[in-house]
Amino acid sequence: MLDHSELREVVDNIENKKDNRRVNFITKHSAARVYGKIGRTECQLVIDIGAEVSVCIKPMADLLKLKLKPDKTMTVIAIDGIKQKSLESAGLVTVKVMDQPTQVEMQIV
Repeated sequence: MLDHSELREVVDNIENKKDNRRVNFITKHSAARVYGKIGRTECQLVIDIGAEVSVCIKPMADLLKLKLKPDKTMTVIAIDGIKQKSLESAGLVTVKVMDQPTQVEMQIV
């Protein structure tokens, strides 16, 4: 997992590309909004280095055609701050940001 300074460096590198992609860096919450890819689908991603697990809403998981596993759920606190049980798990999902792939464990809420 990236620490705050490593995330800042990644964001600086993205911003220095001066392309059409926009990055919003939020220092208070240690998060960045970036464009990336899951599978062949381009989408906006929020990278939050303070999060313990990655989450995705069910309609987006369906759109991305993620393979879901209902037997690997957990209790999560999503962006709205409400504690809830995840619906399913997508397992390890490959996420690409600036063509750099990384795998994240993803829960569906």
